[in-house]
Amino acid sequence: MRLPERMRHVALPIYLGVPVGRQRDWIHVPMGAPTVWMATPDGLACLDLIAVERALNGLRGEWTLSADEAFYAATVGFAHGLTYSVICERLGVSGSTMLAWFPGGKAEAAQAPRRSRQPAKCGTKAGYHRHYRHKEKPCEPCRAAKAVAHKYYREHGTYVGAPEVAA
Repeated sequence: MRLPERMRHVALPIYLGVPVGRQRDWIHVPMGAPTVWMATPDGLACLDLIAVERALNGLRGEWTLSADEAFYAATVGFAHGLTYSVICERLGVSGSTMLAWFPGGKAEAAQAPRRSRQPAKCGTKAGYHRHYRHKEKPCEPCRAAKAVAHKYYREHGTYVGAPEVAA
């Protein structure tokens, strides 16, 4: 099976018989769901991450990305080492738009604010799972917190809002 010529990109070799997304050079977009809501300075924006991933890999057909999707895709593209010109071509945005988004260039895009993770504290469900990941015996406050959270889940169908046990 061969893809139409307009769907090919020079930097993305198409391997016949290999499903889309399994190619060696495929850029994966981190996603927990195909559609997510992202907070922007203008409010909430809905992002179609499948469209973002396909556009980053040169499989954007006649459709276009929204401005928020294109900005997110450009950030992911810079993180994977793509150049300005390749990102512009794949996302269908102009170079002036890219310069407006990232006036400092690639270095500015790579310095996106990252949150450092604090270790989970004892007396929480996350603390119980930290013990489990480290193959340790959970302490009593963590065991109690997991039991309380699990009971809350059975009653409400979610862990959100489950009480924590004081350590």
